[in-house]
Amino acid sequence: MPRRPLRHLVPVLLFGVVAGVYLLTTNPAPSPDAFAADFAARHIALTGDPVPDIADFPLLDDNVIRETWIVATADGREAVGRAPGVIAAVVPAYALARPATVDPLPGAVTAALLSATAVVLFLLLLREHIGTRRALVAASLLGFATPVWSVSADAIWPHTLTTLGIVGTAWAADRGRWRLAGVFGGVLLWGRLHAAVICAVVGLGLAWSRRRPAIAARVGLVAVAALGTVSVWTRWMYGSWDPTSGYRAGDFTRAAAHHALDPLNHLGFVLSADRGLLWWCPLLLVLGPTAWRRRHDLPDWSRWLVAGGAAYTLSQAVLNRFSGGDHFYGYRTSLELVVCLAPALALASPHLAGRARRWFVPVAVLQVVLIAPGAISDEMYVPVRHVWWRHAFVDALVLRPTELLPLVAGTMACALVAVRLLHADAVVRRLDRADAAVRGSARPSRRAAGPERPTPAWPPRGRTTV
Repeated sequence: MPRRPLRHLVPVLLFGVVAGVYLLTTNPAPSPDAFAADFAARHIALTGDPVPDIADFPLLDDNVIRETWIVATADGREAVGRAPGVIAAVVPAYALARPATVDPLPGAVTAALLSATAVVLFLLLLREHIGTRRALVAASLLGFATPVWSVSADAIWPHTLTTLGIVGTAWAADRGRWRLAGVFGGVLLWGRLHAAVICAVVGLGLAWSRRRPAIAARVGLVAVAALGTVSVWTRWMYGSWDPTSGYRAGDFTRAAAHHALDPLNHLGFVLSADRGLLWWCPLLLVLGPTAWRRRHDLPDWSRWLVAGGAAYTLSQAVLNRFSGGDHFYGYRTSLELVVCLAPALALASPHLAGRARRWFVPVAVLQVVLIAPGAISDEMYVPVRHVWWRHAFVDALVLRPTELLPLVAGTMACALVAVRLLHADAVVRRLDRADAAVRGSARPSRRAAGPERPTPAWPPRGRTTV
């Protein structure tokens, strides 16, 4: 097979595999968060009217926290209150499907395809830096070892859009395409308004560190224009130019008053049994120390992306509970931080020391095994009142072993087959030759992503790394 077609075929194959798995594992009965967005999108697609009759959606009437998903329009009517992008993104799917009832499938298909797009974009972001094989491993881990699978691709959540927006911002910044970075910043704020802080930190940070104010101007102008379109949406849907109209803003101001200096809420993002990152992302402990030691060698955009993720997570801790509610598997309020960390961790991975190299494969397989059961099965989640002392995977192991253990065995088998394939001599030689051919024929780049560095070679056979 010619080398360039092989290189171009890899993203297509990855998209096919990831999208296929996501489509097969979408949730037929998602959280009211996603179901409410599906209800509003279907009504817009079928009638063109932004305000549905809430009485047509009894799921909300039967819920004790009904007001979570309902806001009042300027003229006093009840409307679905969700982030603009979460509704708008799935309107085309409902316009095509035109289901007779509130069917979550069109929304779930949209979420699966957008999430698969984010995973492939992550591959394209990394492979010129660390090679196709390492980039494939990193993209697969982002896609199957994080709640990108169990949350973002499971149904239409804000994270479906913020994940795509973060990866797209990084991809555009790596290539010096600043207006496109602003476009992806717009995707971020359409998914979750305050997630725009991630794009803002990247744009302002790069403008400052590179002494190029034009970067901030180009990113900012496009992102501000996207904010204007949000206001147009809320004016049409809720009768108000206020871009926060899709949410009950008073809930967030009250949360800020209670959680801004609440150490338990801040620690919950990291340490709580069912929502804490360290219980679901042990790879952070394997890759994190190396990324910290090599931080000055990483592209500047990746460091600013980490700073943006930290700023966003801090804003989350101030505005909202760490738990993120019910009816999903794993964490979700910290997912944006993990996606922001992912490029730096992957770019530092060629420099793993001996002990971290030995731990990488078993910990990576473990992380996939932790996520997969809840992504495949739709009932393995912990109620919000128990998230400090119960873990969804351990709960299922104790309470539902006959359902969990076959999923674990199947996931582990698939993960180990993937590891073997990525270390097969024929695959290694083909991918390495394809990367070498492209590097050898590449013309000088105009990208402003920092000085070029040679891609480190893979370790000798028998040693494993990212």
